[in-house]
Amino acid sequence: MLDQFQAYINRYHLIAEGDRIVLALSGGIDSMVLADLLLKTKADFVVAHCNFHLRGEESDGDEKFVREFAENNGIQCFVKHFDTEQYAAENGISIEMAARDLRYAWFEALRQQLGYDKIAVAHHADDQAETFFINLLRGAGLRGLKGMQPMNGVIIRPLLWASREQIRQYTSRSEERRVGKECRSR
Repeated sequence: MLDQFQAYINRYHLIAEGDRIVLALSGGIDSMVLADLLLKTKADFVVAHCNFHLRGEESDGDEKFVREFAENNGIQCFVKHFDTEQYAAENGISIEMAARDLRYAWFEALRQQLGYDKIAVAHHADDQAETFFINLLRGAGLRGLKGMQPMNGVIIRPLLWASREQIRQYTSRSEERRVGKECRSR
């Protein structure tokens, strides 16, 4: 998987030499695999975790997990707490849209504050297919049906080529046991 990851990055010029990256790290399997792959490629990155306080203690557990992962790997970690429900109510939008708006605005503000180059998110091929069908049902034109791009401005999606199954298999291989154990223990 590491070779495919590197080939995809090179093909779409997602990470140039010297790029510094803000990695959106939720603590889920997708973002943890992306973190592991970035570590293995010696990418220069920090992690950014959003606590939306939507799942009670589970949200706090995700934050703790991400903080421990970052500390154990010598990676700088930034965490932001949001009142997502209040933001959604104030703006007349769904919780999902509120969380999306809040996280991307914060990621960009953090990127600018740090002087970093890119924001990496862990969207993968299954997310891409889901986005296509949602856009199709909404009556999107050709632009909307193209789905997510590997790079959109400063947002990069280095796992867009991988399926959810490939990501799961990566965590179960013997040489990747550490990531799999971290993700499965949650």
